[in-house]
Amino acid sequence: MSENVRQLDTTTGPARDGPGSVEFGALVVALHVSVPVQVDLRRVVPVFGDDAPNWLGQPMGPDAAGLNRFLCDLQLRVSPDGRATFRKSTIVSLGIPWLRDGSWMVPMEWRAANLAPLFPVFVGHLIITADRIEIDGRYAPPLGVIGYALDRAVLGTAARGTARWFIGRVVSALGAVA
Repeated sequence: MSENVRQLDTTTGPARDGPGSVEFGALVVALHVSVPVQVDLRRVVPVFGDDAPNWLGQPMGPDAAGLNRFLCDLQLRVSPDGRATFRKSTIVSLGIPWLRDGSWMVPMEWRAANLAPLFPVFVGHLIITADRIEIDGRYAPPLGVIGYALDRAVLGTAARGTARWFIGRVVSALGAVA
């Protein structure tokens, strides 16, 4: 499994980007996590299309941008043996997959379902090819400069762990082979 987190300091002010055009503050963090797997690409549309089965969580209907929202618990293992897991009630929004240069792109975002100002907001894409699944996007750490500093020190690990957990759910839904 390879992963790369690129730190961005967009001091030019707020940016609007990604599905739903979520407004980010001046400090955002780029997140890219890639997992090698074998994927039957014919499964992408049935798993992510409008009539997709309920594999992620409780459907909440589309948001203003047309992304399908799901209420689910994002999970992060906080101990190596897996006995301690942090769960956070989250709204995950997924768009309709579209094909770009042989890769399926699924617009996505997630945000806390409650206590939202204390948790990051992520906007990006799920990228699915025949040999890997990736999450690529940006998130705004909470609490401005303090949150950005905490993210650089320790919370970025949680972001990558959450992204790996989400990719694991996608792998299961697609019936992919690691």
